Amino acid sequence: MNELLLTAGIILIGGAICGAIARFLRLPTLTGYITAGILLGPQLLDALPHEHIEALSGPINDVAMALVLFVLGGQFHAEKLRKSGKKIVTFSCVESLFTFSCVTLLCLPVLPGIAGPLLLGVMAVAIAPATTLLVLDEFDAHGPTTDAVKLVTALSNVWAIFFFELALLLLVFLSGAGEAGPLDATWDVFGSLLYGLLAGHALIVIQDRTGHGNYSLPLLAVIAATIGASKATGVPYMLAFLVTGAVVANRSRYFEPITKSMEAFAPPAYVAFFVLSGLHLDFSLLADNWMVAGIYILARTIGKIAGARAGLKVAGLEFLHPQDRTSPPVGLSLLCQAGAAIALAHVAMDYDPELGQTLLNIILGAVVLFELVGPLFVKHVAVAAGEVNIGHLLVRGSEERGDSLFSSLLRSLRGRKHWSEEDLAGLTLGRIMGGTATPLPEGAAMDEILRYANHARSNQFPVVDSNGSLVGMIRLRDLEELAYDPHAASLVIAGDLTSLPTDEIALPADSTLEEAAAFFTSFQGNNLVVIESKEKPQYLGMVERANLLRLVSQLEQSRADS
Repeated sequence: MNELLLTAGIILIGGAICGAIARFLRLPTLTGYITAGILLGPQLLDALPHEHIEALSGPINDVAMALVLFVLGGQFHAEKLRKSGKKIVTFSCVESLFTFSCVTLLCLPVLPGIAGPLLLGVMAVAIAPATTLLVLDEFDAHGPTTDAVKLVTALSNVWAIFFFELALLLLVFLSGAGEAGPLDATWDVFGSLLYGLLAGHALIVIQDRTGHGNYSLPLLAVIAATIGASKATGVPYMLAFLVTGAVVANRSRYFEPITKSMEAFAPPAYVAFFVLSGLHLDFSLLADNWMVAGIYILARTIGKIAGARAGLKVAGLEFLHPQDRTSPPVGLSLLCQAGAAIALAHVAMDYDPELGQTLLNIILGAVVLFELVGPLFVKHVAVAAGEVNIGHLLVRGSEERGDSLFSSLLRSLRGRKHWSEEDLAGLTLGRIMGGTATPLPEGAAMDEILRYANHARSNQFPVVDSNGSLVGMIRLRDLEELAYDPHAASLVIAGDLTSLPTDEIALPADSTLEEAAAFFTSFQGNNLVVIESKEKPQYLGMVERANLLRLVSQLEQSRADS
């Protein structure tokens, strides 16, 4: 057990480190998590015991998939579906039909018989729910394109599960292959629906009884029970949790607080899920099945892109049309594939072990590529649609970036500095300010402003004239609209964007802590600019709200003690 916990700790630490590196490189953190798994796995370092990986994979994958599918199920909300639901369903049907047809037809020459290409075509419809949803959530994407991608992702798994079972039922009936019969396939679908309905209503009842203070316990209890019941009765749980989320979203007001509570406990499960996915990626499978996997990858990519384009026209979804020729096609955001397709391949093995193993090898080979590049395309489409806040595209955000590793270590070893009352009372802004924040020149163009914002530690950027005198301050949100409009961005300079004037953002260097604290009561920013004097507003540095309030708190405590 101790060794298993050590393996779990290494998985989480490796994921956290590689995720931070990916974020620094402006890649989705999921790419970093998967890379951590590749580095730790048998493809490279082979640093973790294989039996530990297998022991952890089952429970972690089940819980992570259940959480993501529950959230996606909430996209089937009556309010959302009334607005543009019919168009999205039409779009998804057209896109799925194109993908199925393209994969099935192109794989017919390279796979013997009709069963393999047919099932592979259905599996190609499925979009990885965890990858797609978490990339959009990581960049806090909001808007019609994001909502459509989430709903299409959920629908794709509904179509894939339902028609996969239907295809299996038909193939078993025609060939008599495998030990399972038509009743088994029927039970897979209707059993999943039944468990989802029971789980959704059970979650609502339990939440009613436990009150509003705890939303995580009822959710985890229902997830564990539903997964256990599904495995005990041989029912795939993917569709069940989509139904659970839809029931809770439509039959109660608990869906939003439950999903909000997941922010506290779900991230470790997601990190472990993607690191374990990287550990299981086998590049030799891609090499061994390179021709079939390559055709599958090509056919699925063509099907998703062409199908999405056709779906837009058929459904009349104007808001999803690319803004110009340089905008990426929406179909690129639908390429992620992993858990759902792999699970379907395992289902096929119950009916025909030989065929199921062939499909599994092809899917695992394709997953190597789709899981590495898919998140990049999801981010690319969301950004191109203008639905990602510019702050999430930077290397850091004001809440994300702390001190350097060396500074953090030094501070922890040095401990907290205790000031005397006399020292604190005599402190001025000139003594506590940080002087390393170089201001923006007034004539800086948008490219220079964005580079500055990308490495600044705050979301407010001081602007100075050619003499170094403070002109004003740019807020990060002032850049959002212009950053997505290249024509307008080429016309403005930093001086045009200063929404905060000098008298609202700055104090002289000889101001005391109490004067600065009083200033912050009416100033909503997190950083106060320090200038030489009101008569001579020469930029000197900046003071963070948190640092100032900590010193003021120490001063008040010293006075109370004395």
